[in-house]
Amino acid sequence: MAPEDSKTSFQRIPWAASLLRKPNVVCRVPGSRHPKRSTEDSLFAEVLKTPRTIRSCICIYQRPSESDEKIEEVSTLMTLGEGMNGHPHIMHGGIVASILDEAMGVLQSANHERDHLLKVGKGLAQGELPPHGIGTFTVELKIKYLKPVRTPGSLVVTAKYVKREGRKEWIYAEVKQHESHGEDDDGEEVVCATGEALFIEPRATRL
Repeated sequence: MAPEDSKTSFQRIPWAASLLRKPNVVCRVPGSRHPKRSTEDSLFAEVLKTPRTIRSCICIYQRPSESDEKIEEVSTLMTLGEGMNGHPHIMHGGIVASILDEAMGVLQSANHERDHLLKVGKGLAQGELPPHGIGTFTVELKIKYLKPVRTPGSLVVTAKYVKREGRKEWIYAEVKQHESHGEDDDGEEVVCATGEALFIEPRATRL
């Protein structure tokens, strides 16, 4: 049975709970965690949504003001099982790459949805969600592996824009975990991997 994505799991993790308590934080479940008939997002909505893989996943970001052009940064939080390992208690590097790519996609999706809602408010579009077919594709992804991602456990991937140019977007992201030194210690934040990516929006999907 697939686990449930909710912030409840993260409220029991001290470092994650502190992020959720920050003022003006928007907390939501990424759209890619919902199964779809088209098979879109099936990797994270089905294959990697089990008690042994990614048990729970939410994303958070600072609520943007109306004057903000973009949501510049989004953090994706995950709790992990032991079903994605390459070495004992260490996540496979290919899964780390997928998680980096996915978190960058979560940042973009948050902005696609926000852009759509702004257009709805101006009477230029209809519906709660943007039409299907709007999205970007990964053209290049460069990863640096700095420390092992330990499992079972939890992590946060923070993705932010570096540059935008027409249909191209450059995004940087970090995978971070907390290394505890005792029962009463919240742990030291360590960067396990970083990623830099170029995404491009197909011409046919532009509004």
